[in-house]
Amino acid sequence: MESLPREVAVDILSRLPIASILQAKLVCRSWRNLAQDPLLLRMHFSGTADENPCLVLHSDHPIRNQLRTVQFSADDENIEIVRGIDLPMMPEFDVVGSCNGFLCFCDSFYKNSLYVYNPCINSHKELPESALYPNQDVILGFGFHPMTKEFKVIRIIYYSRSRPGIFARRRFSRQQSEVQILTLGCKSWRSLGQLPYNHLIQPSCQVLFLGKLHWVSEPHRDNRGTRIISFDLAEEQFQIVPTPESSSLDRSGFQLVVLGDCLSAAVWCLDGRLEIWVMKEYNVKESWIKDFNIDGSYVPRGLEQDVDISFADSKFYLNSPLIRVLCLLMNGQILLEYKCRALVSYDPIRRTFKDIPHQGLPDWFLTVHVGSSLDWNDTLIGW
Repeated sequence: MESLPREVAVDILSRLPIASILQAKLVCRSWRNLAQDPLLLRMHFSGTADENPCLVLHSDHPIRNQLRTVQFSADDENIEIVRGIDLPMMPEFDVVGSCNGFLCFCDSFYKNSLYVYNPCINSHKELPESALYPNQDVILGFGFHPMTKEFKVIRIIYYSRSRPGIFARRRFSRQQSEVQILTLGCKSWRSLGQLPYNHLIQPSCQVLFLGKLHWVSEPHRDNRGTRIISFDLAEEQFQIVPTPESSSLDRSGFQLVVLGDCLSAAVWCLDGRLEIWVMKEYNVKESWIKDFNIDGSYVPRGLEQDVDISFADSKFYLNSPLIRVLCLLMNGQILLEYKCRALVSYDPIRRTFKDIPHQGLPDWFLTVHVGSSLDWNDTLIGW
């Protein structure tokens, strides 16, 4: 490789899956320099738009703070590689989100200690702490805007000065809120004032689309139901994303996901079906269509096993829905996660399901990153 021109060597590496690139950079110093070359980053992203995704799985049982990458084969939806990610010593964490290959963590208990982790060089940065509020409930987001070239972390804090009780969460939605934002590279948080919407629901993993973070708001007795709320990372403004009239999105909570370069929503129906609505043109109410109907009665083999009693108290098991929609595979099938225990592909044409087993998959996991790859460009945030 050393005898090859830089452009040729980079072109060769850019055709490899991300797991192989991360392994290749450990061979020697010259290969490490090639793996961190910005040209390789640009070429890799331009060549993986039509390939199957890279997943990052977060596992907290039986050992806490475990991350694994999952790489699918290029020709079908089968798993090709499952590899662990070496993590530095950190407190028990939740994954706030991921973008451009960087992962954002927060401490599991107070959500006040925040870290940005670069898996390529196995390094993390602790972010400045922000002000604490009494009885606070925190919603977090992490994203990157392609125009400003800035990474930002947002904290939405609901708090009450009364003593917390069994109905504390409901009370927060009617009490005070504070929105704080941190631009990575800055030393302090900025306040954006109060959030003018109902309490947002913290998803298993945030939805970043077109430089905007998206959440679903809790229903309120004074309006018709849940809403999709976006936050533009460049303009730092919240906005309501329109939803279709007289649909299941109008009356139910739902999961947001990006499918085929479109913002989409998956919602459970009373008859056991999983409907997937797709917004073909962003922010255009009339462009929503009900694209998929998935039978919710399928049970993958991974769910037929008895639940370990010690895992029944896991935050993953307690907070996850039965089915999470993850992404579209390159063969047009939909990748699903079942109750933190199984990955399944669904063929919407044949209406068939296929379990995706692999001996390297953990018994319990939460998918926290879905993308073309993990980015190794560490210059954007000053590593």
